[in-house]
Amino acid sequence: MCLIVTINGSPRTGSRTGVLLNDIVEAISTRVHAKTETIDLGAESGEIFSGVSRDKISERGGALVSLAERADLIVVGSPIYRGTYTGLFKHFFDLIDRDRMAGKAAVLSATGASLQHALSIEHQFRPLMGFFNIMTAATAPFATDSDFNSSRQISSETILNQIKRAAIEAEILLSGRKVLTSSPGATP
Repeated sequence: MCLIVTINGSPRTGSRTGVLLNDIVEAISTRVHAKTETIDLGAESGEIFSGVSRDKISERGGALVSLAERADLIVVGSPIYRGTYTGLFKHFFDLIDRDRMAGKAAVLSATGASLQHALSIEHQFRPLMGFFNIMTAATAPFATDSDFNSSRQISSETILNQIKRAAIEAEILLSGRKVLTSSPGATP
């Protein structure tokens, strides 16, 4: 069984970003036998911002960082603010040990007010994951306010199809990761 950890970079609990992330994890969970955990950075911001370095954050904050480092797959998302992910999201990744993330897999996602922010995934999220040597799914769902109905559920067929495709790609990444880590001399 693999461990999937969702990292929600929204500073608000109950956000559309959280809805998108939950739908992605649910789609992956229908394809992969996994235990799932969620790190809601908005709810845990006091723990994450309790220090500027890992040795200065709270015990709870350290446990959250360790949880992300133990994941086989991370599903990350953030609302786009001023052209990129939130500062809370970035600070969390500043605390993570780069070597512990090498070879892991990720599904990227984001929400924004308009499609003008969609390229943030390519220009901000992928380079950050690349720094950590994390393999990313090619499909990265990006949802705007108009992709949600009045009940705050995703109503866009385009986004729902992106979620399904990302789930298939996550399964493939996890299968490849198993082969890589079971090979003699493999490091991830």
